[in-house]
This record gives sequence, C-alpha cells and structure tokens, in this order.
Amino acid sequence: MKMRSYWIFFIASAIGVGGFTGYLAYNEIQHNKTVSPTVAFERPLPAFSFAAHNGTTVSKTELLGKVWVADFIFTSCPGPCLKMSAQMREIQSRLEKTTGVRFVSFTVNPEIDTPTVLAKYAEKFSAGPNWLFLTGSKQNLYDLAEKGFLLSAVDTGDGSGKLEDKFIHDTKFAIVDKSGTIRTYINGTDEDAATKVVAAVEHYLTSPN
Repeated sequence: MKMRSYWIFFIASAIGVGGFTGYLAYNEIQHNKTVSPTVAFERPLPAFSFAAHNGTTVSKTELLGKVWVADFIFTSCPGPCLKMSAQMREIQSRLEKTTGVRFVSFTVNPEIDTPTVLAKYAEKFSAGPNWLFLTGSKQNLYDLAEKGFLLSAVDTGDGSGKLEDKFIHDTKFAIVDKSGTIRTYINGTDEDAATKVVAAVEHYLTSPN
C-alpha cells in the first residue's frame, strides 16, 4: 500500500513539474513573440534618393543611424493602404518619445502622388516630422520595392477605373536597422501589426548589430 502511494505521489509530482515547465516554456514563447522579430535576416538596401512631402530630398544616407519602418502605399488607395497608414499612425504614436526612429512611406503611384498630394495625405494621418512620404520616378520606386525590399509593386495598366485593380503592392512593413539593412517584415494589415512593429523597432534600437 505504501509503495502504491509512493508511485501515485511520484507520478503526480512529475505531471505537476512537467505542467509547470510547459507553462514557463509557453510564456517564454509568447514573450519572445511579443518582444522580438518573427522573421529576421539581413538584406542591405541599395542607395536611393526621392522627393519628400515636406519639400526635402531623402536618401538612404540620411536615414543611416536610424531604425526605420517602411511601407508602400498610394494616397487614393481604397483598401489596405488606409489600414496600413492607420497602423503607421499608431506606431508613430507609441514611439513618439523614442529617439532614432523614422517612418517612411513610398508611393507606388507617383504620377498622382506629388509632394503636394502626399503632404495632404500626411496631414490626414497626423504625420509628425519623423514620418516621411516619398515620391519620384516610377521606375526607381518600383525597382527599390522589388529589387531592394523584395516587395511586389505592379502597375497592371488596368483601365477599368478601379484603383484596387490598377496598382498591386505588398502590405508588409519592413523594419530597417541603423546600417540600412532590412531585418524583418511584418504584415501591415494584421490587427496586432503596431505591437509587433514597435517591438521590432525597440529590439533593433538596442541591438549591437
């Protein structure tokens, strides 16, 4: 009888320890999902230079030393661009007191999105001085998107009048480190995109690499 009680106690203890260990492991996984990037790698960006909505010219060189969040949008987009820009506004708000951060939105419709048009769009989303909207040559913008960021940017030439059919582009945020290297992507239409981006930015602000 004593032996049986011993084994019952032993098994119960083992289950308890295993369950507690599993709980700690689960919490650690969830913590890591929150505070560190989910898909990390290294891809240096090529040089670029575009006109900004505020009348300046912005190049890769001027962003070195900053951690920045990039996306591709266009101001007359009736769909995901609005959600992405709203997410970027939330990210900007959460990082308002954080130094060394920039937010960069490239247009995929430069024929319409002049600096003046982008300035009105920036005002609509309460963009601060650290949020830049860039435009320029369509070829250069699309080359940067596809060959630099590895993100799709396509003008389908669709003449139906539906903007969602004319311009196709990725809805990811790219996180770029202080050396101008892409480190991770985060889906810009996810409900928790802002939380993930803020965690990634804070990670690379303190990362030695």
